[in-house]
Amino acid sequence: MVKPITRKDLFEILLRTFFVQGSWNFKSLIGLGFCYCAIPIAKRLFPDPEDQKDFLKRHLNFFNAHPYFTSWCLGAVAKIEFEAEKNQWADLEAIQIFKTRLAGPLGSIGDQLFWSGVKPLVSGIAFCCALVLGWMAIPFLLVLYNVPHFYTRYKGLILGYKKGFEIVADLSLRRFQKYLNAIKAIGLFVAGFSLAIAAKVNYDKGADFLAAFIAAVIVSYITTQKRRSIIFTLFLTMIIGIAVGFVHLI
Repeated sequence: MVKPITRKDLFEILLRTFFVQGSWNFKSLIGLGFCYCAIPIAKRLFPDPEDQKDFLKRHLNFFNAHPYFTSWCLGAVAKIEFEAEKNQWADLEAIQIFKTRLAGPLGSIGDQLFWSGVKPLVSGIAFCCALVLGWMAIPFLLVLYNVPHFYTRYKGLILGYKKGFEIVADLSLRRFQKYLNAIKAIGLFVAGFSLAIAAKVNYDKGADFLAAFIAAVIVSYITTQKRRSIIFTLFLTMIIGIAVGFVHLI
């Protein structure tokens, strides 16, 4: 009789997902990391070491998704592999097809939610806190960012194991749109608040610093509208800062 996946197994998989990028390579991207995370599944479902090897070989193929959302696929694969072994599926190709088709949505949603959403938002909040709290902004940043990060890994693993193939229905961008809209709204508020705090700090230092700050904001806005590179924008704002600093020293 096939032993079902336990909570202990799922917890071990969850811990391993934090190292999913540790073996990143150009051939399979995070495919090797995915295989490493799936080892607890192999140990639970296949007592025979040879069967474990066959299982791991099947999951050494190419896989690419957002690292925080990899747990969603791992949970689903754990459920599907259990069902396959329990019911003695003759063909396991469906599992590989499922992984391949799931990678795209996992990558797209993760990139938009975290790389384009949560990370810039938290960075902006940390900037405000740094101006007010100093070094205390560092632990605040770590906590604020990692709460949704850890929750996403945990929720995805549990939900994936619960639904198996049906997890696909939970991975439409529309389901995450409300979070993206909330992040954008909060981001606009934080951006305005950051500008206000930065202007106040520069005003306290003197009119020349305030003028440099305003000039840097204007230059950044214009270069962004002109679709110039970030390096070009940083170069211009750096020149403004150096010029004002030189004048201030004189």
